[in-house]
Amino acid sequence: MSEEETLTGSPTLRVMPVVFFNLLVYVVIGLPNAVIGAQFVHQTLGFPTAIAGMTITLQYLGTFLTRLVAGQLVDHHGPKKILRYGLIACTISGLLMCLAAAIPGLMGMNSATRYVALGVALLSRLFIGWAESWTATSVTTWNIRRVGPKHTSVAISWNGVTSYGGIALGVIIGKFLGSFMPVISLMPVGFAATAMGVFGSALLCFYTGVKPLPAKGEPMSFFTALRKVLPYGAALAAGSFGFGTVNGYLSIYYSANHWTSVGVAFSTFAVVFVLVRILFSSQIDKRGGVPVAYVSLVTEAVAMACFCLIHSSTGGLIGAALTGAGFSLLFPAMGTMAVQTDGPEFGGILIAAYSVFTDLTIAIVGPLMGAIQGSLGWSTMFAIVGILCVSGIFFSAVLSRIPGCGIQKTT
Repeated sequence: MSEEETLTGSPTLRVMPVVFFNLLVYVVIGLPNAVIGAQFVHQTLGFPTAIAGMTITLQYLGTFLTRLVAGQLVDHHGPKKILRYGLIACTISGLLMCLAAAIPGLMGMNSATRYVALGVALLSRLFIGWAESWTATSVTTWNIRRVGPKHTSVAISWNGVTSYGGIALGVIIGKFLGSFMPVISLMPVGFAATAMGVFGSALLCFYTGVKPLPAKGEPMSFFTALRKVLPYGAALAAGSFGFGTVNGYLSIYYSANHWTSVGVAFSTFAVVFVLVRILFSSQIDKRGGVPVAYVSLVTEAVAMACFCLIHSSTGGLIGAALTGAGFSLLFPAMGTMAVQTDGPEFGGILIAAYSVFTDLTIAIVGPLMGAIQGSLGWSTMFAIVGILCVSGIFFSAVLSRIPGCGIQKTT
């Protein structure tokens, strides 16, 4: 399938063939979420809650570190080539999960093997983070080329639908696979992740990519792109505290309270996320990215209030649903603003720089919120996250006034 120029027809239908790879990788991301932290690291290996939460969120450190070069590579080499490497990283992550699960049985459970197994599991998280950054950046840039700048919000929105829909689907599949081997539940999850990575790599061979756009002048540095997208990235970072906390700690929160419906909560988050993205993403073009983003941040703050004040599985379910509703439109709302800060030939690096704000935030959520929860409890942790979400409105408004940041006004 060749797509050297922008294709005609429905923008939604145009993005589907390529966004499938994003779905594939995010299913793999979701596969271990219900087992690697609470079951493998916490219960099987015996590490504390903070380490279990960090295991989940370490993925985003890998995403952050590899995102620093993803945008420039996509702009220079084209998205298909970088996507291929993302799928290879996805396969390696699955193999490492299999190895981590096998170590206690092969070497016996003792102090040394606990740390070896933990190290391999953490390494698998870094590789899936690499897969996420190179896949998401490649797919988004590729689809923006397929639909044209006028439909940027469509390309970004469907990336998000497949991202969080994929995570939720992966969690459900991961719990199901883990039930077959409860003692080493990470093993079948690792096998599935490996198989999906191999399948994606094989499928990509049948696609013909787009050529890189010629740059006008010098290539844009990452830090220049970072400055341009700063006001929009600040709002994204604030909202990512809410998403990161739910993603990293929801399973542990339910487990600590002996609630068994964490799969329902994750599924509710994903369903609400997808429905809001599909039904209301048109509001971004109608009302503008900034107003939609501000409403999203307030919604996430309300979600954290529900976690804080309604201490029950029902409160957790409502909080997860509102987090999904709030975070759903935040990324595309500010993302459409971010890619308008320069020309389309720099689309990859602008998307990468913008995405770094969520990568870095979620990477620090694990240890930071784990420390807060351990010292002050669950309610205080959720209250602090709610305050951080709302602070994004202030920081975004202030940073947009700095010269060189955001979309520059012309006179």
